[in-house]
Amino acid sequence: MNKKILYLSPGCFDKGGISRYNRYQINTLKEIAGKENVKVFSLLPPQEGDFEDHFDVTWHAWGISKLSKLAYVYKVLFIFWYWKPDIIWLGHVNLTEILVRFNLFSPAKTVLNVYGLEIWSGLRPKVEEGFKKVDYVVSDCHFTAKYIEENGFRVKDSTEVIWDCVDLKKFAPLKSLDNFHIKYNIPDPKKNPWVLSLGRLSFSAAHKGYERLIEVFSEVGKEDNRSVLIFAGKGDMIDHLKDLAKKFNVSERVYFSGMVHEDDMPKFYSAAHVFSLVSDRGVGRGEGIPLTPLEAMACGAPIIVGNQDGSQEAIFESRNGYCIDPFDLNNHVNSLLNILNSKEEFEDKSKNAISVANEHFSYRGFKQKHITFLNEIND
Repeated sequence: MNKKILYLSPGCFDKGGISRYNRYQINTLKEIAGKENVKVFSLLPPQEGDFEDHFDVTWHAWGISKLSKLAYVYKVLFIFWYWKPDIIWLGHVNLTEILVRFNLFSPAKTVLNVYGLEIWSGLRPKVEEGFKKVDYVVSDCHFTAKYIEENGFRVKDSTEVIWDCVDLKKFAPLKSLDNFHIKYNIPDPKKNPWVLSLGRLSFSAAHKGYERLIEVFSEVGKEDNRSVLIFAGKGDMIDHLKDLAKKFNVSERVYFSGMVHEDDMPKFYSAAHVFSLVSDRGVGRGEGIPLTPLEAMACGAPIIVGNQDGSQEAIFESRNGYCIDPFDLNNHVNSLLNILNSKEEFEDKSKNAISVANEHFSYRGFKQKHITFLNEIND
């Protein structure tokens, strides 16, 4: 395929789910169309704490200041008129406002990624207009695709669903773990089974269920005296979570690793006895299909996710974990205990987790879906 693709990303350097999806997608498009035919513009620059490996873009701005946004728009307009792309691919719905204000809907075809939270939390008028006018929409999960069609943003059966993917060469069960836990000052997983939650530990991400998980773990601890709860990541919510652990008398069994180096993430997932990310949905809350449970599965960790958003699509008939109501804390407790207290349950779900990740969330499958999609829109 010799089509020229202009890819606009809000940011593709940080460790968030949208950035990771953008990176996988950019790499896929470069492999399909050729590196010389894909130009990438990122609004956000690389910053401290971002993805450690170098990621190549054509140009990036320097943040969300007015001047940075103006420079970004100028660069986009220049490349649009000078390079004349065949496809403009937008990594976030907010970027559609550029298309509306400068009428960039033709002659290039327009493709938009949607994830979830950014859609049901409300859109600015120009953004909603752009959302409805783009030629094609790609959703990272069926839940969000159904939501946008049922709420009149797009016509029925018009949304392409391409699940997020996992680098299975990197995220795979490790046969042996070094003493990486010492570096992070957390317990040895061989002695204390881990309940792991990994992500952005900030108040803006409170929907991921961190507070509820501490309360749930306080009940788990009454029946299981070996397990520990590990929060991996950084954010402005950590002190609050530590206070909550004290309130529920589990502070001696709740640990915070801080930011995890990308190279150590497979070790964290492989060390986990179970991974929990039980999100709830509302304005400013919820998930598309979150990447961290998929990575955890690929490393052999059974997962527990919520049933109010795209997270539910990571569970296959309870073979690889549990999908639960985020506010049913008793069910959450029982789900954790089932995995912690039964070797057979853990081993069965661990084996199935690896199988599900390889069958449904591989990069190879992700790329093939993009090939099929591009062939369809170029017919």
